[in-house]
Amino acid sequence: MLAALLSCGDQGEARKETIEDRLINSFRNESPQLQEHVTKIVQEARMQQYQQAMNKLALLSATRRLTKDQKTAVELLSKQLRYDMEEEIFQKQSKQE
Repeated sequence: MLAALLSCGDQGEARKETIEDRLINSFRNESPQLQEHVTKIVQEARMQQYQQAMNKLALLSATRRLTKDQKTAVELLSKQLRYDMEEEIFQKQSKQE
C-alpha cells in the first residue's frame, strides 16, 4: 500500500503513515461502533479483499456526512484499492498469456 511521509515531533523525526492508518485516524473521534466498522474495512483492504472494502467505503461515504479529513482518507484508500485490484487482475492475465 501507498505510504505518506509525515513529520512528527519537534526533532523533525519522520514516520510513515499508511493510507489505512490515515483512514483509522480520521475516525478516531467517532463512536466506537463506527471506529470498529472502519477497522474492519482496513482489515479487508489488508487481506486483499478489495471489492468488499471498496463497497463498504462507498456506503460509508454515501450514508455519513464526512469531515474533510475523513473524505480525503476515504478517497485515497478507494483509489489505492482500485489500483491494487486492477494490478492483481493484470498480473493474473499476464500469467495466462
